[in-house]
Amino acid sequence: MIRVPSVYLADDDPDDLEFFKAGMLRLHPQVAVSLFLDGSELLNCLGSCESAYLPHCLIFDYKMPNLGAPELLQATGPGTPYAAIPKIVWSTSRRQKEIDECLQLGAARYMVKPTTNQELEIFLRSLEIPATSPASDEWRRQRL
Repeated sequence: MIRVPSVYLADDDPDDLEFFKAGMLRLHPQVAVSLFLDGSELLNCLGSCESAYLPHCLIFDYKMPNLGAPELLQATGPGTPYAAIPKIVWSTSRRQKEIDECLQLGAARYMVKPTTNQELEIFLRSLEIPATSPASDEWRRQRL
């Protein structure tokens, strides 16, 4: 079964959501992008997904109302249906304590949010998103 690859982003800053979406449309127009203003919305959407249609990647802002990255990493980590999905935390913070916390909780990467189109492009290219994807975990096993 072939399906369209998808990425979910939760960030409470609408400008960051739009910046990400515009970059994805430029570089990865084949990817379905779902945007959420908080972690609760993202978890609700994940909960309604059939396993064959889970996103290829989850990106969380570190600090959001309700659920931030640490809580989302726990809610989507080992023992959940979402454990195999790569998770990336992006934040304006460069605090080592926050970086270490997220990596210990299972984030594949922690990165400082891009502020220019060039920085965003470098980040988006690093995702290695396929044009289409078998409905399996094969893409998830590739490195981010």
